[in-house]
Amino acid sequence: MGTSSSNNRQVQIKVNPAQGRFLWALMENTADFEKDGKTYQTGFRATFNGGRGSGKTNTLMRVLAEVAFSLPRSKVGLASMTYRHVQDVVLSQSRKVFEEYGLYEYDAKARPWGHYTLNRRPPDGWHNPFEGINTYDNCICFKNGCTIVFLSADRPDTARGLNLDVLLLDESFKLKEDFYNTVLRKTVRANKYQYGDPRPHRKGYNHPLHWLIADFTSAAWTPEQQWIYRTEELMKKDPQRYYFQEATAYDNLDNLPGNFIETERESCADELTFEVEILNRRVVRLSNAYYAALNTSRHTYNQMYDYAFDDQKRLYVHKRVDYDPTQPIEASCDFNARFTCMLVAQEFPSELRFIDNIFVKRADTTLVEELGKQFCTKYSNHRRKVLYLYGDSSGKKGDPGRTTSHYQQLIGVLRKHGWSVKDCVQTSYPPYKIRYRVVNTILAESRPSVPRIRINELECKSLLISLQHAPIISDNFEKDKRSELDEKLDQQYATHLSDAFDYIVFKKFSRIVPITGSGRAQVRVSSAA
Repeated sequence: MGTSSSNNRQVQIKVNPAQGRFLWALMENTADFEKDGKTYQTGFRATFNGGRGSGKTNTLMRVLAEVAFSLPRSKVGLASMTYRHVQDVVLSQSRKVFEEYGLYEYDAKARPWGHYTLNRRPPDGWHNPFEGINTYDNCICFKNGCTIVFLSADRPDTARGLNLDVLLLDESFKLKEDFYNTVLRKTVRANKYQYGDPRPHRKGYNHPLHWLIADFTSAAWTPEQQWIYRTEELMKKDPQRYYFQEATAYDNLDNLPGNFIETERESCADELTFEVEILNRRVVRLSNAYYAALNTSRHTYNQMYDYAFDDQKRLYVHKRVDYDPTQPIEASCDFNARFTCMLVAQEFPSELRFIDNIFVKRADTTLVEELGKQFCTKYSNHRRKVLYLYGDSSGKKGDPGRTTSHYQQLIGVLRKHGWSVKDCVQTSYPPYKIRYRVVNTILAESRPSVPRIRINELECKSLLISLQHAPIISDNFEKDKRSELDEKLDQQYATHLSDAFDYIVFKKFSRIVPITGSGRAQVRVSSAA
């Protein structure tokens, strides 16, 4: 329990110790400094790195409430990967937290005395922010003029040119560092000298929340996401301007069900997922990566939605736009007794785009038939039901006790749901060393004749982790597939999906990929995968 006070108000709030330390660091920071008789306003940079259930989203909402009270007529950016995510976060927790601070949503009939509006123009007579607002369809407006604008990485133009007083980021590990540095960070520059520090010993300095940049994030899974830990390194050099804090559900047990940790451990399919998602453990970067040329900053995309504002629901509705429902789909499969998976892709001019990964771990029938059903359900509205099928050549062999092969089972389900299937499965594949050179040459994008690979980082998280964590064995450039035998590892993160990636990429492009020192990849494919 703590007391929050701004503008002569006293509010009793209940926070866990980790939340309390973070809020205290923000409210009591001394980032501004004086040098040679001049006062320098720099702003404070903070990161709340918390596992699931640690209270990080609740903390973000509390920071918004504190800013709303402390910085009237300010303009605040709330950014995440998509508008959809921002809305889900705001709509799920804002009302509860704001009411704890005595803030209630305005309603012309039920609450004409309300304090803020959500995704609608505020009533006449309310204050406006110093920096203007173009549209009210994506913001929270408070009565005192403080306005929170929703920002989305999949619509970067919405953030360009903004002047903000505060910037908050939710699940920043999903954002590209370049987007943060070149677009978001530069927006925090509005209203210098407008908000004074209320603390008696800090007269003449900036308000501690003004020009604040704070992100709230889970642990990073991929090497490119490791930028979220940079605040920790900066804090070591300049603790007055930077603050980094880690937290787990153990810090928040008073606000969680008594068996939360045990339930989450049981719900996580493997220990790695539990350690990263719940215990907030950091994933160690591989030094011997099989996909050495993979760079998630370059090879991924996140612009998968188009948004239209629904006046009745007062929020944005979305539809996918990263693939063409009037064109054929391509898929690549990998079959195993405990785990069966499919990558869904579509070819564009000079680009193979991976739009989805689907996998099955258990089923009432067979894993393969369940995989086919899930694909058909997910893409039931696809208008041109033509599928080019790639994948594991061993799937054409029948299992003992079965009269049909894996592919025959899958194709049977697909055709039953109206799909026409083109068999593109290669009968055998070259050694991993050859595949390594072909795939990494494509990923390197050093030759204009070689097509690009782009992966949907929202829908294909498991594929990306599979690629990032596939090691090589010694100097043979052979993929280390021992993860597929690890019963403690969720198999969606093992090398299965990376194998499905290899199958389609090699079959489609190996003939046009020049390999240094050996001419083109005209190799015999006599050895099995």
